[in-house]
Amino acid sequence: MSMRPDKYVELSDDEWITLLMVTPPEERAHRYFFEVKCRTFLQYIASTIFGSDDSRELIGDFYQFLSQDDWHVLRLYKKRNGASLGSYLSRCAVHHFMAIKKREQESRDISMEHPDIIKELSLFTQDEESEQPPVWEAFSRLSERDQLILRHIVIEGKSALEAADAIWPHVKSDNKDWRTLSPKRVQDTISMLKKRALLALSLELKKQ
Repeated sequence: MSMRPDKYVELSDDEWITLLMVTPPEERAHRYFFEVKCRTFLQYIASTIFGSDDSRELIGDFYQFLSQDDWHVLRLYKKRNGASLGSYLSRCAVHHFMAIKKREQESRDISMEHPDIIKELSLFTQDEESEQPPVWEAFSRLSERDQLILRHIVIEGKSALEAADAIWPHVKSDNKDWRTLSPKRVQDTISMLKKRALLALSLELKKQ
């Protein structure tokens, strides 16, 4: 279902849902949807929740949110009546990013208790015979994906694009080859995953 970008403006809500979930994905349609149709409420969220004037910073995270579990959020919309797709997604986005903001605040609070999390993790090696520090014990309890992300980005100090080959297979995305996407989108997605992995690490540390 490929079409010219100027035709996207004419699509109904149901047509958009079908187009977004089509396999293989239509990259131009996704780009138009997230960068144009979602721009207004993402700009509002960026400004009011995060104090930023750049809504593009939220696109990677919002894409992950919508596409996870085979576009579960969009499938739920089909069961609703009354609200437009834009109104529905704007409410979902506000709740989603408010939850992220809350977790970020919790992460900062935890980081104040453990100010050297990244430094300790980047300096410590699993081969050392000395007793494991709390940060490494917490690291060992993380999911495979969070460990992989932190190992490549924090411990080995790679950039998002340098680590993309290893990380992208663990990303929930319709685009299996990260090279087909813009570098900015790949960087934003991996940066978001890194933040989530660090938050998970912080929460594990709090349990100790």
